[in-house]
Amino acid sequence: MKVCVFGGTNPATNPKWFAVGEEMGKLLVAANYEKVWGGNSHGVLAQIHKEYVEKNAPNTLVMPTAYEKDLETMKTDKVLKTESICERAEAMLAESDVVVVMPGGIGTIFEFWTAVEVRRAEEYDFDIILLNYDDFYQYQLAHYGFIYAQGFTKIGKGGAPYKIDPKDLFTIATTPQDVMTKLKEIEARRKKTKKK
Repeated sequence: MKVCVFGGTNPATNPKWFAVGEEMGKLLVAANYEKVWGGNSHGVLAQIHKEYVEKNAPNTLVMPTAYEKDLETMKTDKVLKTESICERAEAMLAESDVVVVMPGGIGTIFEFWTAVEVRRAEEYDFDIILLNYDDFYQYQLAHYGFIYAQGFTKIGKGGAPYKIDPKDLFTIATTPQDVMTKLKEIEARRKKTKKK
């Protein structure tokens, strides 16, 4: 199964998040999940990638022109180049079976909500898991609850033609182990669906 991983790439990130990234990387590699990502050699995503490099595990890096220089300091199996940041997000989603969102900054938040909107529109068939470790995404989730209460994400009369219930657009995990439990459930469900 191909797992798209969104997350922070800033070297100045609070070190506590690096440990979460390292743990997530070890778990993903141990489960033999191929990683699709758009990071660099810094931050949370670099901690995950370090585990992939050490174990020679399969991964695809999607790199926009704006960040092409980052390739000079990176080792990866496969590189897909895009012209823009928006194209990178689309390419990562198109390459993946499921999305895992780690703690991150503006780019990560952009990618998360892009994935949510793409899933809502049913352009791709994938699940989204948001790692809300230590309540990192509390304000994003609070705002999502607010726009739901205002009717901007409701199904049915007076609202947009949502085909997927807003509460089903993504699931929330609180630890890397919780993410893995959800990934295994998704994998089992996909295998069962393919057999039919």
